[in-house]
Amino acid sequence: MTRWLMIFLVAAGAADAIMTDFGLQANMIEEANPLMRFLYENAYVLFYVVKIGLPLLLFLLMKRVRRAYIQRLLIVPAMVYAGVLVLHSFWFSAFLFMTFT
Repeated sequence: MTRWLMIFLVAAGAADAIMTDFGLQANMIEEANPLMRFLYENAYVLFYVVKIGLPLLLFLLMKRVRRAYIQRLLIVPAMVYAGVLVLHSFWFSAFLFMTFT
């Protein structure tokens, strides 16, 4: 289960970065996280590195800490990312609806 949570977190981080970038470029959303907003405006590549790198960092930490602890800890960011992706899907589908109607 831990491996699937890690795969989900890395994929969700990448999807979040891509969809956030799209929403910001299209002026549909604003980045609510001040750190991410700063990175996006001043260090675009670092924005992607952080969004995708943090889940990868958790993966590296998983090898150093007992698996049972990490598995419990991974559930929290997985739930947060799931909520973020649901939020992204709402505004993204609204954008598609407005574009094609």
